[in-house]
Formats: sequence, C-alpha cells, structure tokens
Amino acid sequence: MRPNNKVLLENVNDYLQHVAVLPKQIDKVQHSLKKDMKKSDEKDIDYAEYRHKTHAEILQIVERNLVIVNYNPIIFYTLNFLLMAYLFDKKIIPFNAVTGLYIFYCSIILSISLVIYLIIKKHSYLYPNQKLMMTNILLFSIGVILCVLKIFNVTFGLYVIPLVVFQTIFAIGILLVVLSLFLKKPEVAAMGLAVIQKTIASVTINETVITVITFSSWLIILVIILYFVMIYSTRKYV
Repeated sequence: MRPNNKVLLENVNDYLQHVAVLPKQIDKVQHSLKKDMKKSDEKDIDYAEYRHKTHAEILQIVERNLVIVNYNPIIFYTLNFLLMAYLFDKKIIPFNAVTGLYIFYCSIILSISLVIYLIIKKHSYLYPNQKLMMTNILLFSIGVILCVLKIFNVTFGLYVIPLVVFQTIFAIGILLVVLSLFLKKPEVAAMGLAVIQKTIASVTINETVITVITFSSWLIILVIILYFVMIYSTRKYV
C-alpha cells in the first residue's frame, strides 16, 4: 500500500474514534476505503489524487455519509411502513380492489425509494449521497400529501385486480418475516408483518383468524418500533 494511503487510513481511523463512532462502523469505513483504494493502485497514484480530494475533504465526506448511510434505512422503512399501513385499505380486499392512491404509491414512491435505498447502501461512506437523501425527503413529503388526500377521501378511484395478486403480496409478507430471521433485521420483519396484516383477508374469511393475526402483527410491530427508538436515541452513530 502506498505511504499516503496508509496515512489516510490512519487519519480516518483516528478521527472516527475521536468523534465516538462505533468500532463496527469504523471497520466498515476502513474496509470500504481499502477496497476503493485498489482503483488508485491500478493507476499507480495516491487515493487522494485519484479522488481529486484532500485528506480533510475525504474525512468530511465520510463523516457526512455516516449519518446518511445510518439513517437511510430509517427513512426508507418509516416512509414505506407508514404509507403501506395507511394507504392500503383492507376493507376493499374482498372486492379485489385497491385505490388509485395505493397504486401510485407502489408504482412511484415504493419503487423510487427502493432504488435510492440500494444506491446509498452501495455507495457506502466514500461518495456524496446528499442529493439522493434530498430525493428521499421529497418522496416523504409526497407521501404526506397522499395521506392528506386520503383524509379528505380523495382516492383517485378504485381498481379491480385479481385475488391472486393480493395472495402473492401476502406471501411476500411471509417471505420478508422469514428473511428477517436470517438477516437479523427487525425492520424487515415489521414491513413483512404490515403486509401480512393488510392482506390476510385474501387468504381467509375467518374473522377470528383475521383479528388475531392483525392484533399480533401490530403488537410485534410496536415492540420493534420501541426497540429502534431506544437504540437510536442512545447512540450518535448506529
């Protein structure tokens, strides 16, 4: 490794320790840096020269991205959890129908927010993500507008779709819950449970089963929300 690159790694490590970043986050940043430094090594130049940045500028980007990367999943899951829970009207599932608002949410907001979430996650800590995060905030604002429209009973119409679509969505909810157990991601479980309790009526007409599943799902979701509130309120960087 080039001497200046070693100095940069040491500077990043010392600075992040100084601002009380968790060790596991420092390891992730160091891993990302070492991986990205291979690009400059191939050109036989220092990493700072390759990036056209000073060490201080790279440190500043890393610090900003620590906040963005850490809060990226919070914004993504909060946005989609709230919109899915509020805009999806399970009362009309027996009629195989959804509102235009929900179709707009799924086709526009959900798809764009998912792409942004994955891009920020891929870009990690080394490249600016501010524009993507601002787009996320814009999507959040649009989501709030959709909720206000529903309050005033503006739904953009009802659209009939095959029952199998709802059943497929229900299966996706179960898949998310199972996947969360392997990934150890409670937020993924919360999304899956929200999907399950919204679409349970597509696989059974038993009111007792529907009530139990709905109540249990919301109870677990509440526990997950409280868990994250405690975690994020006691740490500077998660």
